[in-house]
Amino acid sequence: MGLIVKSFTLSFGVFGRMILPILAIMVVSSILWGLLNLISGGYLSFLSGPITATFIGLFGIRTALALMGDNRRTEYEILILYSVLYGVFLLIAKGGALLLSDIAAVAYADWRLGDAVSFRNFLNAEKSLQLAFGFYALSAKAVVSLVMYTSVCVVMAVPLASAARAAGRGTPSAGFFAGAGRSFIPLFCIFAVSFFLQFFFELFTSLFAMIPLLLSVISIVFSQTIPDFDLDALLKGAAASAGLLWLHSWIWAASAVALGKADQSSEQQLTAAPAQAATTIDMRALRKSRE
Repeated sequence: MGLIVKSFTLSFGVFGRMILPILAIMVVSSILWGLLNLISGGYLSFLSGPITATFIGLFGIRTALALMGDNRRTEYEILILYSVLYGVFLLIAKGGALLLSDIAAVAYADWRLGDAVSFRNFLNAEKSLQLAFGFYALSAKAVVSLVMYTSVCVVMAVPLASAARAAGRGTPSAGFFAGAGRSFIPLFCIFAVSFFLQFFFELFTSLFAMIPLLLSVISIVFSQTIPDFDLDALLKGAAASAGLLWLHSWIWAASAVALGKADQSSEQQLTAAPAQAATTIDMRALRKSRE
């Protein structure tokens, strides 16, 4: 409970510090990935999203760590390296989780309809045309995919935070899976709520912010005029974008707080070990003295 409360409070500071950096990152990444996709013929397009999202996440966690007292200068080349490594790994892990959720959804639909669960049914495309089968499969997929997708992100939350801290100047590198699965239950609660709400805020951001912005660009390029938009719609778009950024900020703050909690637990174990060893030596000395 303490992690949830502390990360919730910290998230507002992270939100305030990430407004300008995230705009700069989005502009730079769009230009960079546009050039890379042009050079590669579009083959790198499937990597742009995960790597950019991972870089933003690591930068957000470093912002949370700075608010917690870690003010070491960021080495961006290390941050980029970790973004590529973890971005590719998370792309594979999340894809595997979604594939397993598809299999679980089809198996649940077969079970509800009284059919034998088999791999043939999973490959049978005609099944998707059945209304009852589609209802059971989609409802199961929505739940299972959210749980499995969230679990992958939660398991890797502390390792990502360790990587973000390791990008600070003079900080030793961390193991790729260092701290994996730590503080799972509170982090799962935070991530699940955030991911669920992100769906709606992303929808509102697209409707009230991204689409009007795209229409404005098209209108300026082809007709040299700026379309007249309702002020209320623009305010809704700004509010939805701010809410979406805050939900991400809460996740970044929670990852940083979980890393601090894991460090405290490790320190307590290290201090307890010498005390236990000293107690063992004292007991042996007492036995010898009695002999």
